[in-house]
Amino acid sequence: MILNLKDYPIEQGVVQTRQIQAVLDEATRLGGAVVVVPAGLYVTGTLDLGSASLHLEKGAVLKGSGDWADYRHNGFRHNEMHETISLLYSMGHDDITIDGDGVIDLNAEAFYHMDRPNVPDDGHEYSEQQKAECTRTYDHRPTQPIFFYDCRHVTVRGITIRNAPCWTLAFHSSEDIHISGLTIDNDMTIPNNDGMHFCGCRNVLIRDCNIKAGDDCIALSGITNWERPCENVTVSNCVMTSVSKAISIGYMHSIVRNVTISNCMIYEAQRGVALMASKGTGLVEHVLIDNLRIDTHIRAGNWWGNGEPICLVGTFHHYDRYLDPVPDRNWPVNIRDVHFSHISCTGENVIGVIGSGENIEHVVFDDLYFAHKESANKYLKGERCIDVSPSVEKIELPEGFKGCVYVRESRDVQLRNVTVQ
Repeated sequence: MILNLKDYPIEQGVVQTRQIQAVLDEATRLGGAVVVVPAGLYVTGTLDLGSASLHLEKGAVLKGSGDWADYRHNGFRHNEMHETISLLYSMGHDDITIDGDGVIDLNAEAFYHMDRPNVPDDGHEYSEQQKAECTRTYDHRPTQPIFFYDCRHVTVRGITIRNAPCWTLAFHSSEDIHISGLTIDNDMTIPNNDGMHFCGCRNVLIRDCNIKAGDDCIALSGITNWERPCENVTVSNCVMTSVSKAISIGYMHSIVRNVTISNCMIYEAQRGVALMASKGTGLVEHVLIDNLRIDTHIRAGNWWGNGEPICLVGTFHHYDRYLDPVPDRNWPVNIRDVHFSHISCTGENVIGVIGSGENIEHVVFDDLYFAHKESANKYLKGERCIDVSPSVEKIELPEGFKGCVYVRESRDVQLRNVTVQ
C-alpha cells in the first residue's frame, strides 16, 4: 500500500513533525506501507519510522529541523553517544526500504559554529588555510541521524543524504542490510559524521556508493555491544573520501570478521584503510581487500591519521567515557588472516602494521604499488609519525627509513610483487 504526503494536510517549508509522524504511524498500522515524499521541501524533527518505508521522489527534500527542541531521545542507550537522538529511526522492525531520487538533508550547519574552528593547542601556529581544515565546534547535535536497531531486511538505495551532524547512517544489531547507489555528501569539517556505521551487524551488502565524510566513510565495529560480532560484510564499487578513515574495520574491543572489499576508489583521505583491534580484547579476522586505488592527503586539525594509505593497529586503545567496561579477555592474537591484493597507493605516509607483542599475524600484501608524495601538514604530528589514534602510543619510523611498509611486533607479514616509486 502507498501513502503520499501530498494527500495529507502537510505544509511545506515549515516544521511538520506531528503531521508526518501521523502518516508513518498509519503506514506501520497497515503492516509497513510505503510513504511517498513528493517533490518539495518537507521539514521535520525526530520521526519514528516503525515499519514504514520511505520513497523520495525526484525533487523531494526531507530536511531536519534546525531547532533543537524538535528532536528527542529515542530511548536507546548508546555505549559511545549515550543519548541516541535521531531524525529518522526504527527499532525492532523488519522489511524497511528508503529509496528514490530525492534528498535527506540532515542540516548539520544548524548545530555547529561554522565560523569557530577547533584549532589544536599543539604549539604550532596555524595558517588561515589550516584553520579552515580544522573541525567545527557545537553545543548539541543529533547523534545518530538515521538509526536502525534490531532490524532485519533493510534496504537503502538511490537517494542522496547530505549535511550529517554525526553518524549519517547507523545500523546496530541488525541483519540482512542492502545499501546501493547511495550518495552521501557531508561537510569535511564536521567531526564524527561517518557515512555508514555498522555495529554488531550481520550479512551486509554495500555497493555502488559515493561517500564524502568528515569521519569514516564505512565503519564496521561493535561499539554498542562488544560481545556481538560484526560479520559477513561485502563492499564493492564505491568511491570515498574521508578526513579520518575511508574504510574502518574493527575498533577497540569489537569483533569483526568475514569482510571483503573490492573495486573501490579512495582519494584525498586522511587514512585509506584501517584495521583496528585493541591489544588483548579486540579481534579482526578473515579480511580480503582487492583492487583498490588509494590516495591520502593530510588535513590540519584534530583528525585521526597522518596520511597512511593502510594501517593495521593492534595497540591498546579505550575511552573512559564509554558506558560499558573493557571486556574480560586476553586474546594473544587480535588481527589475523588479512589479504591485500592489487593495491595502488599514492600516500603522504607509509603503510603501517603496528602490533603489540606479536598480536598481528598472517598479513599478505600482493601486487602493491606505492608512490610517496609530499605533504604540507605532516609536520604537525611529526614527519616520522604513524598515527595510531585513538591509542595514546606514539609510533615513529626509524631515522632514515626509506621503505613503504613499516612492520612492528607482528608475525608472518608477507610482501609480494611490491613496486616503490
